[in-house]
Amino acid sequence: MTEQKAREGKKGYGTITEEAVDALKSRIGVERVRAQKPWQIEATRWTRGAIRAQARACGDYNPLYWDEEYAKKSPYGTLVAPPGAMYGIEQVNAATDGMPGMHALFRGLTLEWHKPIVLGDIVLGKGYLTNVQVKRSQLSGQSVVQEYDTYGYNEKGELLGKLFTSWSRHERQAAKATEGTARQSVRLLASYTPAEMEKIREEFKNQAPRRGGEIRFWEDVEVGEELPYRLKGPTSQAQRMVGEGGGGRGGAFGEIGGTSDWGMLHAQIWKMFERHPALPVLNEQGIPEVPVAVHNSNDWSRKELGLPGGYDAGVQRVHWGVHLLTDWAGDHGFLRKMTIRFPQTVIMGDATWLRGKVTDKRVEDGKHIVEIEYTHENQLGHTVTAGTVEVVLLSRSNPHAKAWD
Repeated sequence: MTEQKAREGKKGYGTITEEAVDALKSRIGVERVRAQKPWQIEATRWTRGAIRAQARACGDYNPLYWDEEYAKKSPYGTLVAPPGAMYGIEQVNAATDGMPGMHALFRGLTLEWHKPIVLGDIVLGKGYLTNVQVKRSQLSGQSVVQEYDTYGYNEKGELLGKLFTSWSRHERQAAKATEGTARQSVRLLASYTPAEMEKIREEFKNQAPRRGGEIRFWEDVEVGEELPYRLKGPTSQAQRMVGEGGGGRGGAFGEIGGTSDWGMLHAQIWKMFERHPALPVLNEQGIPEVPVAVHNSNDWSRKELGLPGGYDAGVQRVHWGVHLLTDWAGDHGFLRKMTIRFPQTVIMGDATWLRGKVTDKRVEDGKHIVEIEYTHENQLGHTVTAGTVEVVLLSRSNPHAKAWD
């Protein structure tokens, strides 16, 4: 069944109605846990291969994730997953939770870490819808904001981390109608001359090395200090498939039984469309696809959302930010909290520069904390990501302390 037929056959489909909002609000505070059998839970164990796949998807070749002998000599004593892997505790999000037929856009998140995810861990999550609000929207006139809290635990029941996410839901037809005034529609897709691509290639080669095993002491950090930048992109179809698949974890298509359950093909996807007739959207060739596929098409994104072209998923930029920060903090530093906003999307073809600056230092409950503001900027100089981070560093007064809980 096409989206148009579903819209015609179901009152209120794809629109903001009082009934749909009330139905969503009824889920506030209800514990949400992925329905998984024991073998599925066991398959989520962080093995050597899983850690490496996640690191590859992030473009982060830190030996803490790749080299077991190196990792054994680190403060962790074993391989660890990239910190952005904590995002995988998510149990449910706005892409599939309520408001059928409406598009979901990622507004921002806060990640908190209490302990690292290490080799052999199984991480289990519990999620809760916490907020539902109807708000004005520049993109579609009005939107529904949905927000979630999720808690992640290891097999011992120890709290590893917490995730807060904020999403907005938009009527696709309204987004189409505002195409001419959408916040990014006036810009063009990026294009590069051979000389410009050569400059980007050279920038990748000449980036500052990661800190690694050399301890960055809290006392040596100065407020106003700038972090060595990192470069990502230009965003392409291949980079999206690898980077947003999450190494098979956390991607929209990468994990059957995950928050989306959209990783189906052939006969299975037709069965899914029969179960959820309002789900598919017709692409430019008339083929029904799951809504997340709009990310991949320049024409489709312009038509459906009023964006300049295909665009990224926000979770990818979580991993990019982590890469910037862990390279600076070194093996002995520990990310404690990261808050991210996504004022714009990364459009197909964009190159992205990651930058950070130390804004404060403090000691709290015996932990030596550095606060950092960081941004991601595209080739036009537009800020596509903005955030703040707390990093725990070691102090010269106690260089053998552990930076995490």
